[in-house]
Amino acid sequence: MQFYRNTWMGDFLHPVCDWDEPECKIVCNKSSTYRTLDEKTLCFSRALRTREEYKQKEFFLKLDDDSLVDKEYVLYLMRNNTGSDKPVYISDHTRLRDDANPVILDQVLYGNGKFYMFNHVLVDCLNTDFEYKGSRNEDLVFGGMVNSGCGGEQNILFIQEDDDYIWHKEYKNKNKYINLAFIKNH
Repeated sequence: MQFYRNTWMGDFLHPVCDWDEPECKIVCNKSSTYRTLDEKTLCFSRALRTREEYKQKEFFLKLDDDSLVDKEYVLYLMRNNTGSDKPVYISDHTRLRDDANPVILDQVLYGNGKFYMFNHVLVDCLNTDFEYKGSRNEDLVFGGMVNSGCGGEQNILFIQEDDDYIWHKEYKNKNKYINLAFIKNH
């Protein structure tokens, strides 16, 4: 988290953590693993919907811990989507086959987890009581909450992200090169 605190995001950072630490804003589960990230997604989505401190925020940004996004790009997205009366969901959207959950998750449009940005209108309609079978990709689960809670894809403004302003796993820009993953298994 220190890396992000030292960037422009530091003032806006609301980390989702596995255990209570001084700088954590949302604490979800003490035994989080890669296979339980879907549970963490449900947890932070519930927090965004219910906590007073988030009710007045217009936009939310979700980044993987090995991603970085350009500040001017985020501001551009905010300016172009402020005041939307539709749920706004910005990401690199994709679909995934899910035979175990054919009605609620199979072929649902969802955002790539390295980056997604969404507005409060979307948070207000999220189905945070969403139920599915088995452990699932956390971003697919978020897409399922969006789709089932916001009335289907026709009611949502899906915006394709511009990857020229989002760095995943590595940052290469001008004369800088930073390995954002650090851990070999990322």
